Amino acid sequence: MAALVILWAGLVVIAQYAPSDLARNVYLSMFGISLVVGLPVTSWLHAATRGAMYLPEQYLDERQRTERHRAYTSAHGATTAVLALLFILANFVSWQNGPLSITIPLALIGPTALTLAATHYTTPLLIAGWRLPDPPPDDEDADE
Repeated sequence: MAALVILWAGLVVIAQYAPSDLARNVYLSMFGISLVVGLPVTSWLHAATRGAMYLPEQYLDERQRTERHRAYTSAHGATTAVLALLFILANFVSWQNGPLSITIPLALIGPTALTLAATHYTTPLLIAGWRLPDPPPDDEDADE
């Protein structure tokens, strides 16, 4: 989740400082940090969900299929909320200087697509990891 927050914060940096070397360098640094943080977490979540999010459906049992379906359904709602929030934010910002007067730097288009794709890809995995059952407690009496 932190890696996605870093990517979204990078978009704010680009929107404020683009076109400039500062915006590019800060965003690339934030992107690198999000990769360093996000890839191990994503790998761990794939292992924790036992492949329920990436294995073909024919290799999943009924419980894993249900888990995958619930995660995708919840993720669809979450990404819809993100897109609705972006729409509302864009309209709010565009009305600040008069009706529909927003200027979008071209440097923002590629990173926005990348950030939306990362959000779309990782949200079902995050939700599935969030819903994982707790492991059974250790049996302390067995050691004695």
